[in-house]
Amino acid sequence: MMFANWPGLLCHSKTVLSLIVTAAMTSSMALAQQPVQLMQQMQQQYPGEKAVYLDYRQDLTVEVKGDSVQVLARHHYDMLHLAPQSVAYAPDQVYSSYFNRLQKLEARTLLPANNDYKTVKVTDFKNKFEMRPGVFFDDVRSTSFSYPAVVPGARTVADYTTRHPDGRFLVPFNFASYVPVRHAELTITAPRTVKISAKLFQVPTGKVSFSKQEKGSTVIYRWVADNLPAVPRDENAPESDYYVPHVVYYLEEAVIGGQPRKLLGGISELYTLYSGFIANLDKKEDPALHRVVDSLMVGAKTEQERVQRVYYWVQDHVRYIAFENGLRGFIPNDAGQVYAKRYGDCKDMANLTHQMLRLAGVKSYLTWIGTRDLPYHYAELATPGVDNHMITAYESKSGEYVFLDATSKYTPFGMPSWMIQGKDALLSLDAKNCKVVSVPVMPKERNVVVDVSQVALDGTTGLRGSGQLALDGYPKVRQSYALDGLDKTQESKTIKNLLERGNNKFFVDTYSVQNLDARDKSLTIDYEYRLQDYVQRLDDEIYVNLNLDQSYGTDRIDVAKRRLSRFSDYNHTTRTRTEFEIPAGYDIEHLPENVQTQDAVLGFSIRYERQGNKIVQEKELYMDCLLLEPAQFAQWNTVVDKLGAAYRDVLILKKKKA
Repeated sequence: MMFANWPGLLCHSKTVLSLIVTAAMTSSMALAQQPVQLMQQMQQQYPGEKAVYLDYRQDLTVEVKGDSVQVLARHHYDMLHLAPQSVAYAPDQVYSSYFNRLQKLEARTLLPANNDYKTVKVTDFKNKFEMRPGVFFDDVRSTSFSYPAVVPGARTVADYTTRHPDGRFLVPFNFASYVPVRHAELTITAPRTVKISAKLFQVPTGKVSFSKQEKGSTVIYRWVADNLPAVPRDENAPESDYYVPHVVYYLEEAVIGGQPRKLLGGISELYTLYSGFIANLDKKEDPALHRVVDSLMVGAKTEQERVQRVYYWVQDHVRYIAFENGLRGFIPNDAGQVYAKRYGDCKDMANLTHQMLRLAGVKSYLTWIGTRDLPYHYAELATPGVDNHMITAYESKSGEYVFLDATSKYTPFGMPSWMIQGKDALLSLDAKNCKVVSVPVMPKERNVVVDVSQVALDGTTGLRGSGQLALDGYPKVRQSYALDGLDKTQESKTIKNLLERGNNKFFVDTYSVQNLDARDKSLTIDYEYRLQDYVQRLDDEIYVNLNLDQSYGTDRIDVAKRRLSRFSDYNHTTRTRTEFEIPAGYDIEHLPENVQTQDAVLGFSIRYERQGNKIVQEKELYMDCLLLEPAQFAQWNTVVDKLGAAYRDVLILKKKKA
């Protein structure tokens, strides 16, 4: 289930006219500056930037129509191009959907001409359905176009209007963009009978000003920000809502049909909306589905076993396919229909799991939840923008819940899918009551990779080894997805990439995979490999680095450049045991020191021991931070430096004297 395509609200002709006049005045101020002067001023103000938004604005008008509150949104974007590379910004597109209906679109390039601008209109607009990977149907349409004649000094301007038939589904307004923004403004004009509320996120103190003006029968809300830098871009960063300054606005209440009505603002109002989406589900029991549930329950001795059997059946027999079409993006299909088709999106699979558990005599709860793409909590913001996913929750003990996300095919019973760790879950208790509970974050001890191998010299500079790799928790889930459905050639490449160590002259000779589909067992890979040109020899000494895998060893964070937090999918622990056979005629000249560093976000221990004719290295490495904040970068780097130094300490063997 995707709730990403929410937009705004509807219109009032007189107010729209006033907003058009306001936007025109702002644009005329920019136009009043001569092109050369404007260009020089912006290049000086934003040195090194390819472009700048002179005006980045949305004007919304709210209107009560019949039994609904609607919105008209007028968008105006004016970009000045500062460098030749900004031609990459010439292509553009506007999205629309059931919740966000495009009514009018105009775009143009303003080319410097003497002391004024010459207008070149965009005439070629292409419309298509925006089909995303893994989505069976999506009602989102894109209107794409390209600004002509984009050169330094030119301005590209887009004006378009969208209509939002349901004001409860609104898209946040971002004050910043991928280029600097000189002026950003959101204006909402609403009748006095409609109450608008809003919350700012990721906004530095004092950076956004807010005003509220009452004018006749309307109220005008305005948020303004000036001179915002371009949004930073860093690898492994969280989604943009974690760091882009934005305001989430919503309709809290309105007088409709002469009666005041609560719309949004609290969890109870949000649940009133959501409960309507599931009120008419499964009015008739499906006999075929009932027979399947009865067969699954044969021999099940405990309630937990019944739940587990249903959960695994849905994972194994129903294919996840997203389906987005207006309110269908919120309303599940009946369980019998999903069972018959054997595919569905997250809400379909959640409802099927829920209904199958009901037929098995087990109480469960349909549950709305936001993935980790969204930074919000219900207590701070109770709107449809807080969640984008649906699952089933089972109360195993009083106050203890098992979160059943059947869309995550390989996730074992008892673990939430990795993407909902630490998030709020909104449980549907009955038609009128709900409850918010927290999804736990899986500890690093639950997500474990264990590698045990025996290694010996192979020729002069190579190594030959054999061993077993075992994966549990999310590492297993991830690798199971990676191996799912591969032919033998693709599988061998994937296994090589997984096992690769030492250098790029690594070859897997044989391997076998066990327990790929057994969720409650470790995924194991038995292997034999060769590693060429790895061992160093000097006179009568041999140098061998037993740290064949050096994860995180060079993973320093450049604190001078990186500005964003670093996102990780899950906490984990890796344990490695490497048994190296001392070659005949050699003895130990240098055994690396044992070293250990424990830290809240990253830690490791490496121990060496001689056991007969073998050197045994025992290594443990853990990462215990889902979102590494900039304030933690220094302590992270301290551990990485120690780890890198430990990796460089090599075993030295010396030839015995005759």
